Amino acid sequence: EVSIPEAIKKIPAIKQGVAFSLDENKFSYLSTIELANFRGFTLEAGYSSDDKAVAVFSYPILKLKNYLDLPILDLLECNLGVYAGYGRITLGNGNAKDNNEFTYGFSATLLRLKW
Repeated sequence: EVSIPEAIKKIPAIKQGVAFSLDENKFSYLSTIELANFRGFTLEAGYSSDDKAVAVFSYPILKLKNYLDLPILDLLECNLGVYAGYGRITLGNGNAKDNNEFTYGFSATLLRLKW
């Protein structure tokens, strides 16, 4: 028997943050989900606003809910990490100079939304 509330609790949290690309020297918006967590370190996968699939490796620096008691603080946390992204994956000849773009840099996750 499937319990809908129990199934919803198993959906991973969606994280929202920013990234700074070291090779392009620009900021982008990140939206990721947690794939794995080990001793505080988190592996995430998602999408950036500059049309790239990204993988993020991060560590929580600050969780305000540990210091203050406000309901909204369950959504706020600061995770710093590194990311790598890949975009415009094309197998054909097409416009070859704009295809298969790789990027990397630093990331900061600020919001954690749980269902």
